[in-house]
Amino acid sequence: MKRIKFSNFFVVFLLTILLVQLPSVIFAENIGNVPSAFSNGAVFVTGKNANSLDLLTRDTTSKSFKEMGILSTNSLDFEVPSNKSLVVIGGPAINSKTKELNDAFGVRYEETQDRILITAKDITLSKPKISEGEDIGIIYFGKHNGSNVLMLWGASREGTFAAGLILEDHANLQKYANSQFILLKWKDNNGDLFVQKDEISITSESPSTVIKIPTTEDTKNVKVSISVDFGGEYTKEWKDVKVPIDSTIFDAMKSSGMKFDYDISSLGAFIKSIEGLSENRSTGRYWQYWINGNYAQLGVSNQKVSDGMRIEWKYTDSFQN
Repeated sequence: MKRIKFSNFFVVFLLTILLVQLPSVIFAENIGNVPSAFSNGAVFVTGKNANSLDLLTRDTTSKSFKEMGILSTNSLDFEVPSNKSLVVIGGPAINSKTKELNDAFGVRYEETQDRILITAKDITLSKPKISEGEDIGIIYFGKHNGSNVLMLWGASREGTFAAGLILEDHANLQKYANSQFILLKWKDNNGDLFVQKDEISITSESPSTVIKIPTTEDTKNVKVSISVDFGGEYTKEWKDVKVPIDSTIFDAMKSSGMKFDYDISSLGAFIKSIEGLSENRSTGRYWQYWINGNYAQLGVSNQKVSDGMRIEWKYTDSFQN
């Protein structure tokens, strides 16, 4: 008996060590999994007062699903069946199911006096008030109460339809396969006030989050936040970027997933562009950064990070402080 007890103790002890040292990955939703996640069918949910573009989005997306072998039925927001995979269409103002799921997933839509903000997974898209001929939208794939949920909606109806057109193209399921959500914008380039695919651009996307059991390695990491002010056009933010404790800001920027270009000199890395917006020597506007509200004194490849550090990039006049 003593030998059996000792053996059981040893097994438990060994498993405990493995759980501490080895990360255990838990499945996370991403857009590339949509065909398999909805293989047993989908319920397309629109609001009771859905507009014509919401209904066109539903029909366009359901046709695309049918081409992938996915059967679908339709439902209104107040009569959604339980335990079914859902495709929810239309913004929270006209689809109560969208509002419910936004609350569950932590997706926020806000309007101020002069701006509109959409936040998902700690990334915020901030745009000036939308005028005629433009819109913003979101595609979000998650799991709620054990059911797969795909949300397509915009600040207004055109953003919702633009989201549907992104998913209509099966190639986009592969192009954005590792993303859990996509933020997009539409700009009416030909003046017909109708959404065409070539008028839609992706402004942000976020990989699905892989959850793992905390390890002893976590004590060797720090978290920082990075925000970017594009000079009035819009802002973006990357929160809780995790990097090793001895990393530089340059390392944190690379880990965040933000897109930027740089030159390397004897003084280190010099940032030339962020998310496609480049320095402009003719106007004297450059990328500069602040740390916790103070103008930075070192280059990004020389400045070490600390836990909770706030890094703020601004596209602004040179020598500003």
